[in-house]
Amino acid sequence: MGTQNIYRIEDEPRPGGLARFAVSPFWPLLALMMGGLWLGLPWFVLNSVAVGSPTRKREWIWVGVGAVGSVILGLALISLLNNGYLSTQAQIQYALLVLVVWKLSIGYVLYTLQNSTIELYQYYGGVLNRFAPLVALAGAFLLKGIVVTLVPATLWYLVVS
Repeated sequence: MGTQNIYRIEDEPRPGGLARFAVSPFWPLLALMMGGLWLGLPWFVLNSVAVGSPTRKREWIWVGVGAVGSVILGLALISLLNNGYLSTQAQIQYALLVLVVWKLSIGYVLYTLQNSTIELYQYYGGVLNRFAPLVALAGAFLLKGIVVTLVPATLWYLVVS
């Protein structure tokens, strides 16, 4: 009798002490689009912990893949530029588009992973934080310039922006 059998649904979120910071995954996605990788990916991680996402390990793997992939793509772009493969402004802009599409794809995958969990969380009475738009906008417009110029290196700029 000392142990209780508790019925748990496999997909059910298990919110913890950080549940008051849970937001709709739209806001970390918007932060990623407007503020950059430095704001969006950590926010997705915080959101998965806050809501107790059952897919949080997969989400964290995608965050790691997104960060490492951005570094690899940034290094590849710098190498292409230094070796003369990208010579015109148009070629450089199209090459940078690959990095942008990569980051947006990772953000969308994370959004889809978290969206169903957040919907279940709300369905069972969970309340989402209302200050997410302020964080997204402040990060995108006020802090992005500071973070991007913290390290005067092209790779840093390419990865975090």
